[in-house]
Amino acid sequence: MKHAVFITEKGFYSPRWCQAFPDATIVDIDLLAEPFVQPGLFWILTGIPDWEAQVKHLTAQGHTVVALTRQPQMDELRLALTAGARGYLEALSSHHILSQAAQTISAGGMWLPAELVTHMIGLLSPIMEKNASVNKETSTASGVLDRLTGREREVVHEVLKGGSNKRIALELNITERTVKAHLSSVFEKLGARDRMHLMLLAREQEL
Repeated sequence: MKHAVFITEKGFYSPRWCQAFPDATIVDIDLLAEPFVQPGLFWILTGIPDWEAQVKHLTAQGHTVVALTRQPQMDELRLALTAGARGYLEALSSHHILSQAAQTISAGGMWLPAELVTHMIGLLSPIMEKNASVNKETSTASGVLDRLTGREREVVHEVLKGGSNKRIALELNITERTVKAHLSSVFEKLGARDRMHLMLLAREQEL
């Protein structure tokens, strides 16, 4: 896993950061000067001066960036993702959550607060429902879920948690190729175009 670097402000620090990453580097934004050469996993505290610019700059340099927030907000989440962040979570999260987020992101996934994901899906649901009313091929009948096998349902639940194909394969002890096969089957059975559409359909049908 890439070396963890936390960019924060003077006086704001959580011992959980070093619990999750014993070799982590903690940097005060006011003392940030030298460029980082080796690819790293950067955790940037939102609200510090030019934090969005820092996310964009580090992302452009090939680093992986996670935004840490004092209070999760949809507008801030949008800014973080637009800037290139691969994750967004509370700065005082437990070391277990920090470790899980790092593993998920390192495996190619994203990490977002569950409550904000639910809210985001709720905002998108009317759009999906409108499209579904036009596209008769997208069935919302309760019986459509019966078409999924037990394993396919497990894969869908992992997708809803933000898992990448690699992470899902590890969690379910199957190969990435099998994960892709299951997802292709799920997309076809539910009429889903992609993962986001699948999340919307799953919410609508209470999967």
